[in-house]
Amino acid sequence: MKFKKHTCDKMVELFKKKPFQGQVPEKASIVFLSSDANYSPEISNHPFFEYVCEYQKDGVAFWKNYGCHHPFMLSCYPKGKDFNKNKNGVPFHRNFSKLGLEPKRYAEHISFLELLDIPTEGNKSEDIEQFFRMVSLKHQHYIDKLIKDGGHKKLIFVSKGVLKDIVRIRKTYPCNDLFDWADFAVGSKNQFTKMINGNKIKEIYHFSSSKIHSQLPEIKSVVDQWLGYN
Repeated sequence: MKFKKHTCDKMVELFKKKPFQGQVPEKASIVFLSSDANYSPEISNHPFFEYVCEYQKDGVAFWKNYGCHHPFMLSCYPKGKDFNKNKNGVPFHRNFSKLGLEPKRYAEHISFLELLDIPTEGNKSEDIEQFFRMVSLKHQHYIDKLIKDGGHKKLIFVSKGVLKDIVRIRKTYPCNDLFDWADFAVGSKNQFTKMINGNKIKEIYHFSSSKIHSQLPEIKSVVDQWLGYN
């Protein structure tokens, strides 16, 4: 399947209004920064799409109303070859749900933000150049400003793959200070951690990777410490 912007105009319009999921990033204390929000190409042709629209309009309310952080976790998620639960963003959110975050305590604090400000379909790894062609410079400056600004301190989780993407974006636009904090050594075996104006960037495994399972207790502990729950 070709990696590209999602073909559903309504989905694209929803992301144009809110290029994030969950809490508004500026209001969030915890931000999970990923590469792209990936959905099945057929999801907009199924009645289940109404849950996706409801979620995208207000992710915090959705989490509180349904008791799960994303519509992928609803028991009524469609079955069949067009809705493979091992791709299209489902593994990411299935593994995230294993953190066991209760909506009343966490929904207001957590935002999901991606390097792309549009929804996608297909597999990024099969056409990485297409991914970079879809990068919006305006959106990168938005993410960079969110990370650099002080005030409402944020804990920002990011995977090694996304850090590599950020380094490439920084090198592609070298004439400004975009992502100038990203002194991430691509071949480093050390976990990247950095404080910027009260905000903390912390490298973790990607939530779609099986390796994330060993890290879940640590992530939960770090989240609770950041929010003052410990």
